[in-house]
Formats: sequence, C-alpha cells, structure tokens
Amino acid sequence: MKLYLARHGETDWNLQHKMQGQVDVPLNKTGIKQAKKLKETLKNYNFDICYCSPLKRAIKTAEIATDGRTKIIFDDNLKERSYGKLEGKHSVDDFNQDINASQDGMEPIKDLLARSQKVLDRLKAENPPNAKILVVGHGTMFKALHFVIVGYDDNTDFSSFNIIKNGAIDEYDI
Repeated sequence: MKLYLARHGETDWNLQHKMQGQVDVPLNKTGIKQAKKLKETLKNYNFDICYCSPLKRAIKTAEIATDGRTKIIFDDNLKERSYGKLEGKHSVDDFNQDINASQDGMEPIKDLLARSQKVLDRLKAENPPNAKILVVGHGTMFKALHFVIVGYDDNTDFSSFNIIKNGAIDEYDI
C-alpha cells in the first residue's frame, strides 16, 4: 500500500502563526494556489481513494487537488490535534511534548497517536495491499501518523519530525 499524505494549503492563521487545531479555518488565496499546485503535482497519479479530514481547509485542498478524479471519504479521526484553550493563540514552542501531557485542554499526544492508529487500521481494512491512497489533512496529525507508521515508544522525541509544509506531500510504503 502506498500512502500519500498531503497537508492542506495555507490559511490566514498559518500566516499569522496561530494554533488552529480543530477550529474550522478556511484556506486563504495562497492556500488555494498551493492546492492548485498540488493538483498539478498529482495530475499523473492514479489514486484508488482519497481520505480527508472534515475541516474546511482540508476539504477544499482535497477537492482542488483531486479535481473530481478520486472519490473523497471524510474521516473525523483525521482532524488536527485539538489544542484546547491554545487554539487561536499565537504558536508556542514550549508546551509539554511528553506523550501523556495535556495542558490547557490540549489533546495528549497518546490520544492523537491512538486516533492515527485508527486511521491506519481503517486504510488497511478498507483497501487492498496494492492500493494508492491520498490522505489530505493536517501537520500535527500527519506527524502522529508518521510515528504510528515508523514506530515510537515513551521516550520518542515527537518534536524530532518536522511537519510537512502547507500544500506539500509525503509518501509512505506500508
């Protein structure tokens, strides 16, 4: 199975360095351009299916990038990490990255990893081993999905993996 993880295009909150989490912020003009560029990048790919977060910024990116060529399935487990009371605030780099930590109502990493595992389990259950799957979603969710794919333990440094840029794509062989 090949997974192609495409991060949504830019939003005004990305530009302003605000933590979006599960707030439903739409793409801005740059984000739409990034989604169109992603469409060009993907034009020669033949995906069997596209799974997508149900948040506006991901939906719009998926719709533009697939250009009606691929069925889109929405999955609540692909929503971005909830940042609780920090959503809408300027990004902070000093929050606790411990796997069990939860501050200000933020979703603990262990819960995000569990959601990511559900996503991966669903993809494997619903698709053949040779499937080519596009997944459109969010940076921190994809970081968690990365660690579910490659492995992690209680000592894993979750800040060691850089989030992919808006409108960019990563590829995994499962």
